[in-house]
Amino acid sequence: MKIYKSFEQAKNGTLIPVFTNGKTMESRYNPERDAETLCNSIEINFDFFLVLGIGSGLFIKKLSERFPAARIIAFELYQEDIDFLRQSDILKELEKNNHIIFSSLDSLENDLSQNYIPAKYGDLKIIEQRAWLNENAVFINQINSILQKTMGIISADFSVQSHFGKIWTTNILNNSLLAEKIYNEAKSNISLSNIFSKDVLQKTAIIIAAGPTLDKTISILNDRNKYFIIATDTAGSSLIKHKIIPDVIVSIDGQNVSYNHFMTNNSTLYAFDLCSNFSAAKHIDETGNKLFFFYTGHPLANAINTSFGNIFPYLFSGAGTVTITATDLAVKAGFKKILVLGADFSYTNGKPYAAGTYLDSLYNQKSVKIDSAEKAFSKLMFRTELLNSDNTQTTPILEAYKTSFEKYLQQKNIRFSKKQNIYELLVSDNKKELLSFNCNKKLSMKAFFNKLLSANPEEAEILLLPYIAWLKNNKNYKNYSYTELLKLAFNTIVSYNI
Repeated sequence: MKIYKSFEQAKNGTLIPVFTNGKTMESRYNPERDAETLCNSIEINFDFFLVLGIGSGLFIKKLSERFPAARIIAFELYQEDIDFLRQSDILKELEKNNHIIFSSLDSLENDLSQNYIPAKYGDLKIIEQRAWLNENAVFINQINSILQKTMGIISADFSVQSHFGKIWTTNILNNSLLAEKIYNEAKSNISLSNIFSKDVLQKTAIIIAAGPTLDKTISILNDRNKYFIIATDTAGSSLIKHKIIPDVIVSIDGQNVSYNHFMTNNSTLYAFDLCSNFSAAKHIDETGNKLFFFYTGHPLANAINTSFGNIFPYLFSGAGTVTITATDLAVKAGFKKILVLGADFSYTNGKPYAAGTYLDSLYNQKSVKIDSAEKAFSKLMFRTELLNSDNTQTTPILEAYKTSFEKYLQQKNIRFSKKQNIYELLVSDNKKELLSFNCNKKLSMKAFFNKLLSANPEEAEILLLPYIAWLKNNKNYKNYSYTELLKLAFNTIVSYNI
């Protein structure tokens, strides 16, 4: 489809595009003057723009001249129209500017997601060219829907980075140093190929999450030898209290409170995201338990992994729920039949978690008549507005976790059903994707830091963005420019004591 049919010459000689109904995108008399007026109406400095309507490119040219450092997404409905408008000499020049991205309905979501970084650019400014808007009014709801969805995801991601950016960075550096110590000791090396042997993969893998329905479904584990059990960190302590030792316990939580999951000593294998709580990882190592690390996409963790020769496997975390990560571990290990227990993504029968989690001990320890454990659990559940569904209550975050989990299964072409609170997964043509940890070379954080020192802050920018988001949200740095935040984040990391 197309919304343009031709070009015509304005009175001042500028070529302007003509819509299919014969109206022009810009003034037939002096389009430069109108473009200048619109550009001058922007009273605040912005570093990222979305312009609805490209036309001759005059306005985008003026905008890029006034804000030369800004990124601009120039939008038209169809790629066919963008190709047509490229006849303009102005657009030919604009295409040479790597700060300008040409986008259509089909690519807008991806172009925004890949280019708009709130920590770097601040607020996004949307500019609507009036003639274009009038011509395409029927598409505004569709455009707004894309923008709301995409900006919601970007905002949520920025919010999480603002909260966890510093914690993640500290954990990644400390856990990488711990991994260097563990993996460089030959006696401590772990081979996942041996752990997930051919005989083991004949079993059914059971993923244990800590939802309330686990109290009813946990009896399935009575025949322990039939299953390979992969527990999430919260569920792990509950299983151990039932005298069921998981084969693997998985954690992606970087918060200090997650240390409480690992107070009991047992002979299981622990799988930790590099972003996970370092104190917990250190405790596990000091108590003599086996531990291996993976990464879930943090750019700093990815860079260290590359420096280490890709020793850490990548596991998917979706919207940030460990249940997906534990499932991804089972899938990449090569299991064909997988059951998932306790993945409620809701508060069932008025309970947030299964019995036996560390919260039971914590809240019961503090429980008194006027401030009971039940009251503490109620505060936990009602910290955000609850959504009612059948006999359960849920929240937008829990709904996002469920959507992310089931979308992951669909994308992996995993057939699944949920019966009596248990997900049943059937994986076809599954191949082992996990790496072996029999590494022939020594891991060296010193080599990583030396390489980082030879770079400059701009070259290392992608590694620092989550930490910069935290700095930007910290009142002590509210007056810092982005360049100053970038240098501060860089200097903090390269001066890390190794």
